[in-house]
Amino acid sequence: MIYDSAIKWDAIYDVIVIGFGGAGAGAARFAADNNAHVLLIDSAPEGQEGGNTRYAGGAFAWSDNFNDLREYYKETYYPFKYDPKGLDTFVNNVLQMKEYSKKYFGIEAQYTGRRPRGEYPEYQHADTMRSQSMTTGMYNGGFWKLLREKVYDRLDKIDIWFESPAEHLIQDPETKTILGVQIKRQGINRNIAARNGVVLSCGGFENNQDMIQNFLGQGSLAPIGTLYNRGKGIDLAVEVGARLWHMSNYDSHGFSLNEGLPREKFAYMINWKSLFNGSIFVAGDDGTRYYREDEEDRHGYKYNHGNWIMLPNQNHPHIVMDQMQFNQLANDKSANADQIKELIAHAIKANSIEELAAKIKAPKLKEAVEDFNFLVSEPRRDMFLNRNIQTMRAFSDGPYYAIPIRHNILHTHGGARRNEKCEVLDLENNVIPHLYEAGELGDIFATKYIGANSIADLLISGKIAGENAAWPKRQSLTFTVSTSASEKPDLESDAHISTNDYAIKENQGIGISTNGINDLPIVVRVTMAKGRIAQIETLQEHETPSLGGKAIPLLTKEMMQNQTTDVDVISGASTTSAAFKEAVDKAIANAKENKEE
Repeated sequence: MIYDSAIKWDAIYDVIVIGFGGAGAGAARFAADNNAHVLLIDSAPEGQEGGNTRYAGGAFAWSDNFNDLREYYKETYYPFKYDPKGLDTFVNNVLQMKEYSKKYFGIEAQYTGRRPRGEYPEYQHADTMRSQSMTTGMYNGGFWKLLREKVYDRLDKIDIWFESPAEHLIQDPETKTILGVQIKRQGINRNIAARNGVVLSCGGFENNQDMIQNFLGQGSLAPIGTLYNRGKGIDLAVEVGARLWHMSNYDSHGFSLNEGLPREKFAYMINWKSLFNGSIFVAGDDGTRYYREDEEDRHGYKYNHGNWIMLPNQNHPHIVMDQMQFNQLANDKSANADQIKELIAHAIKANSIEELAAKIKAPKLKEAVEDFNFLVSEPRRDMFLNRNIQTMRAFSDGPYYAIPIRHNILHTHGGARRNEKCEVLDLENNVIPHLYEAGELGDIFATKYIGANSIADLLISGKIAGENAAWPKRQSLTFTVSTSASEKPDLESDAHISTNDYAIKENQGIGISTNGINDLPIVVRVTMAKGRIAQIETLQEHETPSLGGKAIPLLTKEMMQNQTTDVDVISGASTTSAAFKEAVDKAIANAKENKEE
């Protein structure tokens, strides 16, 4: 959107961050720490922000050898080009991730023990790629809550707008400087100025089927992360003349059940060893096998004649099996037993292979079953796809079954090309002034994806982009708010959980925790008297009524009786219990600070 004199500014900030995911949280946090007044916006409603970070495992890449790690990354890029300065900056920061965790989160990161030789152990120096985690457990939301908490600790400098998508970047037609953002706020387009910088951190385009077809060349993929990554960052970048890169790169995680169920369900079935052991295989659109079913998943990349490529998309693949296999899965005792039973409940049944082929529109299914049976007879080797013959058993009597599945997409990597300072570049590779980028939108990964590296990238690029966007620019921009719109309720921050928002008296303190089972915070007020806890009041909580809601009164009673927060958690409400303890501890500390001399 080109700026002209007719544009009126509704509010002014030092920095605007577009996208409240992991990278956006970091950018806002570090911009605020550099004395910037920040506006952080997201298209999602409150409680659904977080982007793909909300669903991430939380492990981040780490190493202690610059040269070896750099060579490992270079091998994963081959034969694609890479930006040497950008890669060197990334590698240098990966080497410092343990220190990053300690310095900025106060946490000693722990080795995860996953993938001890990297995701591509065939490459040289693969053993230098390791991963660390700041949280206990994986895929439990803990990592996202850590990042979000750092934003909420700075609400004196950060305003948050939910359900407020960016419509356009506002650009000076002569200098190409980004002056601000047009934001749709409560149905009204608002022009918000940014004195020092705008950060694009709005994720990829997993939920934009047009972009998936145009950029990835795939017919249809099932998103397993956030539903709010719709490619807006691509549109914003193109609008201001940015060069795009890495648009064809994305990663996956196996299959989802193609039955319109929640996107997370069966997202990782490709790794269920008990599922692909016996008279069972995955059939492509025509019914033939098209990949090695027992191969370890590498975020969707599969072995192909010495390289690893993204698995070719099939439009209606199926898991095919005989009655013996169906019975085997029905009696499965593995860790995935319950999910496997639910999965086979969606199977299509037929008395013959020919009948099944007709039902699932797979004309070569009979031929595929015959080939499969041949491989396990003589010469007992899968010369087609190299599946371990010990996991293959000939199909026997029917009935036969087919489960409809769909290829997944975890996230995309394409976006505006950025340099080592996270500045966005134009078509001539010149910096577009005041425009920055962070996170998976335009990250440095040209081809393939290595586990734990997107988390490392969002931490690294979020910090770099936030700090650089906050830095006062040599050319000072002057803006004038056209009305008193900035004082109107619809332009106020949606986040109000500062301790200053609650009234306290002498010897009282407010404590807030955003680590409960619900994304909305637990707020308590504690009154101290002569060093003892005189009262614990819960001012706000949105925990599950049947669990957390019942746990909080019990915890309050125990803490009052024992005069300590070191009480047993309530069974079935461990997350709420830990968050409530955290809030009370903070309130006690704040009450001591509030004591009058």
